[in-house]
Amino acid sequence: MNTAVARRYAKALLGAVLDARPDQGPEATARELSALADTVQKFSGLELLTLNPAIDNRRKAAVLDDVAQCLGAGELTRRFVEVLADHERVDHLVACAKSFAVLVDEQQGILNVEITSPEPLGEGELTDLRDRLANRTGRTVRVQARTDPDLLGGLRTRIGDNVYDGSLQRQLERLHERLTES
Repeated sequence: MNTAVARRYAKALLGAVLDARPDQGPEATARELSALADTVQKFSGLELLTLNPAIDNRRKAAVLDDVAQCLGAGELTRRFVEVLADHERVDHLVACAKSFAVLVDEQQGILNVEITSPEPLGEGELTDLRDRLANRTGRTVRVQARTDPDLLGGLRTRIGDNVYDGSLQRQLERLHERLTES
């Protein structure tokens, strides 16, 4: 539910940004909103403030506006926080920032890919994977590499909500499933 609400607000913000700054891309707003969301997450007091239903949303917005000003956020970003407060959705700020970043990437044709391997991949391997995915999709690919020693071998690739699990662990699980079905 939070994801759907956040995406709806993020779409509205993207529309406002494109209307207000047609000559500039929405990247600056994405950076500002991301910086604000990161700050909220880093400081538990701010996060508790946004999540506490006993605190008036206008007060939440005032505190977040002060933080946004300190971070150098522009008027659109600060007004967006006010809109969240007006609709009692300040607790969705972090999710909205993530959804907005995804929408901006989609608009620019950037595909975010998360690759998980049992050991860190070298720069050459990451470049090769990025190039292959870019050739297949026809889009610019941004790769985020993670490690998970439990994979044993192979790779797990996440593109949006889709997970392509080519790990040795998953192959062993499939083999076990087939053997127990018989």
